[in-house]
Amino acid sequence: MKTDRHVLVAAADAELTRAVGGALQGLRNVSLELARPDGGGGLWAKAARAAAVIVEVDVRANGAGTLVRRLAGSTRAGRLVIAAREADAERVRLLFRAGAADVLTGPFTAEAVRASLSEILRGELEPAPEGSVISVIKGHGGAGATSLALNLAALLAKGDAKRQRAPLSTAVLDLDLQFGDSDLALDLSPRSSILDVLQASDRVDPRFLEGVMVEHASGLKLLSPPQTIVPLDALQADFAVEIVDHAARAFQRTLVDLPGAWCDWTMPVLSRSDLIVLVAAPTVAGAVGARRVIEGLAAAGVQTPVFLVLNRLQGLLETLDKPGRIARSLAAPVGAALRFDPAAVKASDRGQLLVEAFPNSPFAKDLRACAAKLEGRLETLGAPDVFADLAA
Repeated sequence: MKTDRHVLVAAADAELTRAVGGALQGLRNVSLELARPDGGGGLWAKAARAAAVIVEVDVRANGAGTLVRRLAGSTRAGRLVIAAREADAERVRLLFRAGAADVLTGPFTAEAVRASLSEILRGELEPAPEGSVISVIKGHGGAGATSLALNLAALLAKGDAKRQRAPLSTAVLDLDLQFGDSDLALDLSPRSSILDVLQASDRVDPRFLEGVMVEHASGLKLLSPPQTIVPLDALQADFAVEIVDHAARAFQRTLVDLPGAWCDWTMPVLSRSDLIVLVAAPTVAGAVGARRVIEGLAAAGVQTPVFLVLNRLQGLLETLDKPGRIARSLAAPVGAALRFDPAAVKASDRGQLLVEAFPNSPFAKDLRACAAKLEGRLETLGAPDVFADLAA
């Protein structure tokens, strides 16, 4: 989802909530959302989407500083306001050091909240990015998520004159800091990678991000993974969302290839996305893994819609039978089913995309149908309608 035009409030009682509501009166297109101040109910995921976050904490309680630091990591930079009713000067300083952009002390009034939010909501919030973001995650190892992301991106980037579909500016962000291999899959030798972005975090904007990407012959642009193993916590949650924001401003479609291991920035990135593509094999392990992911997203409060893709179906019987059975077992619809194709292995071995090397193969046809369904889903979610003519 794009950054919402709302203020998230997690208050211990009604006083702070009333004060924020009063402060927002008269502001157009700005709404109020409530959350639990103890960190439950998907607070972290909600914080990643909000234009501003106001959380009440008890500075006398153990763990208050840890809570604020974690919130600061999930909230966009400069958007976290901490309300601490009985904070003295020393505790206020500690809250600022933990990452608060501002600190409110009791009593909480609409005037105090309005003053705190005046800079954050200046101009009634920044414009929402125009592009759409699709995050690709796997239900288990070896599901083929990276290959799917790259082939879908190539289809979007090249367009289709026969179907009167214009080419789209398309980016792939490989955020697997440890085992990403999208550059190898595309047979590219990039001079820059996401490490350049991490090292220049204070200078990154859409132009800078596009400058460190490498372009593939299909037209897609790739933010390459590092050539060495990098700790996942080298990327902070707020900066991960910022990278995605920059890409969404620069490209009409951004596909984010996420690592299999979930970390502090996984949920904020998924919450920022317009759609989550969950890739799973049509096996017991695949169904169990997909269930874990779906339940994990729900427990974390991630509200982004999920598009389930079953990959590597074998044989006519499995293709006809498995999607329906797995959909019933997960109580979730299967968005697309992709047949196993030996041509995919050949293309991968050559560092080629299957939709380019074997455009008439069964898998390539299934990929085009999958792309059509994805774009149709985005349309129903309010995405731009420039892809309405994408057909299988």
